[in-house]
Amino acid sequence: MKRQMAVCLLILLLFIPKSVFAEGGEGDSVYRIVDESGNEITSFAGVPDAGDEYIAGDNRHFRVTAVDEDSKTATAQSLGTYQLPDVSWLTEIAHPVSAAKKAVALYCTHSDESYEPGDGKSSIDQGGGIYDVAESFKTALEKEGLTVYYSDENHYPHDAGAYRRSRATASSLVEEGVDAIMDVHRDGIPDASQYEKNINGEDLTKVRLLVGRSNQNAEANKAFAAQIKAVGDEVYPGLIKDIYIGKGTYNQDLMSQAVLLEFGTYTSDKQEVLNSTGYMADVMNKTLYGNITGAADSKQAEKTGAWKGIGWLIGALVIGVLIYAFAATGSGKAAMEKWKGSFREMTGGMMGNRDDRSDE
Repeated sequence: MKRQMAVCLLILLLFIPKSVFAEGGEGDSVYRIVDESGNEITSFAGVPDAGDEYIAGDNRHFRVTAVDEDSKTATAQSLGTYQLPDVSWLTEIAHPVSAAKKAVALYCTHSDESYEPGDGKSSIDQGGGIYDVAESFKTALEKEGLTVYYSDENHYPHDAGAYRRSRATASSLVEEGVDAIMDVHRDGIPDASQYEKNINGEDLTKVRLLVGRSNQNAEANKAFAAQIKAVGDEVYPGLIKDIYIGKGTYNQDLMSQAVLLEFGTYTSDKQEVLNSTGYMADVMNKTLYGNITGAADSKQAEKTGAWKGIGWLIGALVIGVLIYAFAATGSGKAAMEKWKGSFREMTGGMMGNRDDRSDE
């Protein structure tokens, strides 16, 4: 009986598509994605699926049409140039504003992910180097004035069930009332040069955005990623490596502003990965909250509002007294004299010409 059950289970596994396991896999199989002429577009750690989309760093847009598992190659059809959102507002003069609470959430589904140059190996079971990246990103976001809800919950092992286990973490973070949630990862391709970047004389790594297309928020998630890339391209050209829209869900059905961030790959220098977190925090702040220099001092804002209110009150009072004086005298000159007297009385003599008070 046990033998029959084992045979049935083996047969069942043979008929399950490999793409089912791609969402949680380390990416031992790295696929080349090529155009219809055979020119390589990018590499992908995992199993691509027909229907996946790819937006390159230069915004060329592709859709995967065929996958050859033997050669580990996926062919993609060109869809032209992807039109990113307009972010011309970034060049406008920034003004401090009094903003509501700015809050985001961070967590790591693949808890073991690490960096060979820095951590010594690509995977560490009991909490990999990816947590150092997440914490560095958290600190950088907080410097931008954001409240960060961060979970260092471990979701090991790195298998097809990792996203199921991290879903509880993501759900609890969303319940905090955050504006966006980010799952921090690193890529699994061996070629670190695909992620190398220098900005302002500092060596760092690019960031790939990964979006799932198998949930009700797919279009909103994709639009969010496009907005992030548009802002990134404007303020730090080349920081955002690209956007991959895959078959998975990645728990992004929990909210519309959800994205998976891949900071470098396992062969990237860890210090260069950490260097990128500050730039990425600036991009996320601008993407979510606009071109502002930071929240204005709330007490100062209250004082400014109070003085404006007093100004309006005094103005209305002055006009009201003037109208009353004119109605009572019927003469413009007499009305002005009556207005002066009334105004002196209202201010207790603090305002007005004392020499005019001839009856004293």
